[in-house]
Amino acid sequence: MSFKEWTTRELVVAAVLAVAVGVVFWGWGLLWSSVFQAIPFPFSYALVGIWMIGGLLVPYVIRRPGAALLGELVAAFVSMVLGNQWGILTMASGLVQGAGSELVFATFRWKRFDGLALYGAAALAGVFSILLDTFVYSYYRTYTWGNIGLAAVLIVISSLVLGGLLSLLLGEALARTGVLSGLAVSRGKERRI
Repeated sequence: MSFKEWTTRELVVAAVLAVAVGVVFWGWGLLWSSVFQAIPFPFSYALVGIWMIGGLLVPYVIRRPGAALLGELVAAFVSMVLGNQWGILTMASGLVQGAGSELVFATFRWKRFDGLALYGAAALAGVFSILLDTFVYSYYRTYTWGNIGLAAVLIVISSLVLGGLLSLLLGEALARTGVLSGLAVSRGKERRI
């Protein structure tokens, strides 16, 4: 991963988006620890997809190698620094979720950012996330594999909707404002949805 080909504007926009997403992550974490905790495992995983946005929105807008990893790691760092219940484990989540997204964009050689690529990235980020959680939080000792499997299905669906679809809609909305003019997302080189 090299940022040599990135323009200064791309780096700044990626950083601004990732910081904004990090604030959203932090707010979602507050809801998670207060309201969403009432939802039992595995059903709580229907709400986890929002944490995939950093690795989806940033590459959708920037369309460069490393954007998914950068977006997810910066967003995770911001939410951690603002204060959440997971502390440094937030960075592990950011790393695996960003890597899952980045892997899908890499499969397309960072040339495809339509719905297929975005939803594929969302789904794989969700799969990587539940794998991490299963071992970090020892779900395999506490829950049945059936419950873990259901959590995996729910996180993938959540990642598609709260991560992928929301990132696509936000990216398109931002592009329509003109604030992203000159960036790949606003050039309209491909069918986006």
